[in-house]
Amino acid sequence: MKTWVPLAVAAAIVFSPVAGWSDLPVQVKWLGSGGWGYNSAYCSLYDTKTVKSIRGTVITVDTITPMPGMTEGVELQLQTKQGNVSVHLGPRWYVENQDIDLEPKDMVEVTGSFINCAGQRILAAAKIRKGDQVIRLRDAKGIPLWSAWHDEKSK
Repeated sequence: MKTWVPLAVAAAIVFSPVAGWSDLPVQVKWLGSGGWGYNSAYCSLYDTKTVKSIRGTVITVDTITPMPGMTEGVELQLQTKQGNVSVHLGPRWYVENQDIDLEPKDMVEVTGSFINCAGQRILAAAKIRKGDQVIRLRDAKGIPLWSAWHDEKSK
């Protein structure tokens, strides 16, 4: 019975705040997927059978919340030969950390899945090309690259 006491003391020492930790340049705050996880209701809409590539001119770059309860994402409005198309890129935190600048009047090619989200037909992007710059947002199976982990069933 008394063996748990040393374990409790050891745990208290290991998990107690260390002086100076608050001075570290980076602090980690763990959050959920914000509705952008690979098996979320939103990401489950992606269908590899509806993948197409379109070309167009960026009209706007906006932040959006695709479904209630989700964190902010990035949306492009593209002007194409077939009309205007809404393109969802992914969670804002992920898109803003990619090596591409997207601005109005940019010519882009977007590959993705046409889905129905909140009553709108949108293109959920898997890849965007602007000149020589390319960012990938999903793999060939539609799994979001911002989702660092997924189970074996999704492979």
